[in-house]
Amino acid sequence: MFIVSIIIAKFASFIIKFFHLGAGATWPGEIALRLNPHILQKFSKQGKKIILVAGTNGKTTTVKMIETILTHTGYSVRHNASGANLDNGLVSAFLQDARWDGRLSSDYFIFEVDEATLPNILKEFTPHILVLTNLFRDQLDRYGEVDVIAEKWQQALASLPPSVTVIANADDPHLVLVGEKLAATVKYFGLEDPSLFLPKMQHATDTIYCPRCGSRLTFGGVYFSHLGKWACGNCKLTHPRVDVASRDFSSPVEGVYNRYNTLAAAMVAREVGIEDSDIKEALKSFTPAFGRMEETNVEGKRVKILLSKNPTGCNESLRTVLSSKQKGPLLLVLNDRIPDGTDVSWIWDVDFENLKNFKENIFVSGDRCFDLGLRLKYAEVPCKGMYRSLEDAIKEGLKNCKPDQTFWILPTYSAMLDVRKILTGKKIL
Repeated sequence: MFIVSIIIAKFASFIIKFFHLGAGATWPGEIALRLNPHILQKFSKQGKKIILVAGTNGKTTTVKMIETILTHTGYSVRHNASGANLDNGLVSAFLQDARWDGRLSSDYFIFEVDEATLPNILKEFTPHILVLTNLFRDQLDRYGEVDVIAEKWQQALASLPPSVTVIANADDPHLVLVGEKLAATVKYFGLEDPSLFLPKMQHATDTIYCPRCGSRLTFGGVYFSHLGKWACGNCKLTHPRVDVASRDFSSPVEGVYNRYNTLAAAMVAREVGIEDSDIKEALKSFTPAFGRMEETNVEGKRVKILLSKNPTGCNESLRTVLSSKQKGPLLLVLNDRIPDGTDVSWIWDVDFENLKNFKENIFVSGDRCFDLGLRLKYAEVPCKGMYRSLEDAIKEGLKNCKPDQTFWILPTYSAMLDVRKILTGKKIL
């Protein structure tokens, strides 16, 4: 049945691509899973190295950084480049690599995995390396609160053997608790750079109480949200020693959050035996994944797209825009479709007040553009225009962008796909 399901799924993938019905990133995998529910087990038993990356923010960028480093070093790599991070997306990526007899050809398989899907994936196979980036509030209508995901992770990771290396963010208290009693080998990364501390904690801070005992955490400083130097004075859960810090590797792209992604990718590379000098050289050639600090040129204007789908992510996108030397107009796009989460109340936790002194024009669009416009009004941030038509909003933004400027676009997930379709003619890749 394994071979039969591969043949049928591959044929479906051919039809999808031939008739331009999509990228074939999910449906071939869905078909294969219907025919063979445990096909992931079959693929994983071929002895190939599998690396999983899970977390709220940074998955796609971290995976692409790992892929860049491994490819630069001479390894063949397959990853779910489209960002399809449910089980059908992983199966589709395996199918793209597999021959008709089911044999895989790449040396490494690197997959970003949806937070809620990770426990189910770990029931199917055991990865060689598991990266945990962070946990923030995201799509509350689907995931629930952060501690719900953390508890599920703790239960799912408990069965990992010592042969597995878990690489976790030491600046996130929940991830330290998750890694506390694992049989797997746990290693940590963290910024360790006080110069990046914020002057005060953000409103969108998700974890201010100890995830183990419930006492209020003490912070020596925060980088954003609850990520920082922390400790619990009651149960003594504390920030662990890190194996890699920002002094060891510099990020090839702007944004404090991208420093975390870089450290996670560098730790994976170290774990597979790549020298630091080769890691640094490979990162020089890194280009951002679609919609994640992605840069494109439209009508001679530089455009940057920063996916902004939850309070913490949006705050960091705004921070990047405001601190960047590349100035220009800003377009905020808010949708409430299934991939975005249907609850948009999170916009009230974003520090849009930081845009009060923004010198360029601000535009708003998306399915819920009026909700976002109201939020900006309460933040006392002037809005140049609200557009139900995303195409009109992009045209107006480009018109207001001078040749030496950057047109910044901060969309939610489905909005990001729409933006890319308008700008590049392709939603994903």
